[in-house]
Amino acid sequence: MNQDIFEWLLLLGRWLHITVAIAWIGTSFFFMWLDRTFEFNQDAKNAGHIGDLWMVHGGGFYLVEKLQMGPVKVPEHLHWFKWESYWTWMSGAFLLILIFYAGGSAFLLDSSVSNITFWQAALIGVFTLAGSWLFYDFLWDSSLTKKNPLAGHVFTLLWFAGITYFLCHTLSGRAAYMHVGAMLGTWMTANVFMRIIPRQVKMVEAAKKGETINQDWPKNAKNRSTHNTYFTLPVIFIMISNHFPSTYGSSWNWLILLVLSAAGAAIREYFVVRIAKPPRAKTFLAVGLGLILATVLATSFGGTNQPTNQTETATPNGNGNGQTAPITGGSTVSGTIHFEGPVPKGEKLTLPLPCTKFHKGEAYSNEILVNGGKLQNVVLRIVRGLEGHTYTDIPAEPVKIDQRDCLYEPRVSAVRVGQKVEFINSDEVFHNVRSITKNNENFNIGMPNKDDVLVKTFDKPEFYVETKCSVHPWMSATIAVLDNPFFAVSSANGTYQIQNLPAGHYTLEAWHEIFGTQAQEIDVKDGQPLSVDFTFHK
Repeated sequence: MNQDIFEWLLLLGRWLHITVAIAWIGTSFFFMWLDRTFEFNQDAKNAGHIGDLWMVHGGGFYLVEKLQMGPVKVPEHLHWFKWESYWTWMSGAFLLILIFYAGGSAFLLDSSVSNITFWQAALIGVFTLAGSWLFYDFLWDSSLTKKNPLAGHVFTLLWFAGITYFLCHTLSGRAAYMHVGAMLGTWMTANVFMRIIPRQVKMVEAAKKGETINQDWPKNAKNRSTHNTYFTLPVIFIMISNHFPSTYGSSWNWLILLVLSAAGAAIREYFVVRIAKPPRAKTFLAVGLGLILATVLATSFGGTNQPTNQTETATPNGNGNGQTAPITGGSTVSGTIHFEGPVPKGEKLTLPLPCTKFHKGEAYSNEILVNGGKLQNVVLRIVRGLEGHTYTDIPAEPVKIDQRDCLYEPRVSAVRVGQKVEFINSDEVFHNVRSITKNNENFNIGMPNKDDVLVKTFDKPEFYVETKCSVHPWMSATIAVLDNPFFAVSSANGTYQIQNLPAGHYTLEAWHEIFGTQAQEIDVKDGQPLSVDFTFHK
């Protein structure tokens, strides 16, 4: 599909989705407000009177009266509130398919989260929508919840928490959030389409015929409508979270979503009962605001969301006493990394429009780069033979990792413990840098503007640190953090060079993120260059 058309479809789809969602949610809020605001009028003359309300708006007075079906004859002109819901779901499904499925698995999957295939993810997505509705509907139409609604709430919350945790550990963070939102949206629309409207139709038809109305119908319809109003704030949060990778990109994304969804439901309870039950309303408001505050505090410290352009300092670590900087003498170990066999293509990418201008034709992920049978981005390092030495010659020059054309360049880097690493955003799109580490401190920082620079250091050796862009989950970079200077990364022509390696017996390792690890035993003699090649296969 033409990228310009694709971008327009995304824009127009979002515009429609937000517009009809406002209409639907606004209607839901308005009717929930009406129901708790009606006052019984002793002078009412209509049979089935429940309450009425005078309002002023737009230069006029409005009188709204609620009447019970059955005693009241069905009016000739009756407005049904349903298409706002249907169009919200249809436009949301359109966006879900367009973003996460039409372009393959680029936005749907994240290799740092799981290794499932696109079709496995697609089946999970279908189950999240269809299967979860079957569970929810069966639960709330069962005799269990009719007799004990609390049990229904408990099972619904457990299902919601379980699906959220599962999706956040299966799909990319952004896809997980959107599918949880789609699940709630499906419940809400299916409530309208399959339960509320059909039961209201039955009530209207019975009223037309003068038949007695089964009072379980309005009770059930009202119950589903009430569920919908408590789902609204969590769904709205998920819709806007799309712009905040600090939420879905966090390693605790599932917990953030659960806590903020609970906060949204609690705040909604405040608005629902604040007139009839003020003490209860204030309690739930305090709970909701407390959950939000706790989430903000928990995610704002410990290095999770540091300001951009901040430099961290560190003291290099080492083992024992021994050689110190500067490193001189020794020998140079160099060679070429070969690749044999057909070269696998990376994943085909559907890029945002600003990232397509420098790509000629179709764009692919860059985890495998082979040029003329030579393999790029292989890390060469000494893994045995340097024990007992400490190296403090930390380079002053930073290692630069650029986010360019929605790819990390370079894909693989090697740095010293304590050396500065500059992350640069050269794109006119929003990126973020999220680290996945075991030994070093994690961070998750947005870089919304072109030419933003983020400076970090890693204070402990780690092979390897992975950095991701949560907004574009195919964007990945690997950083080898080493406590000695004897390493290299193979260049575009497959060559590498390790300088000033002292005489001795070593194990030289070659690592590639797709093709794994190879190692060779080498003997280095002073002043005698050594050539060591490696060959990788598909």
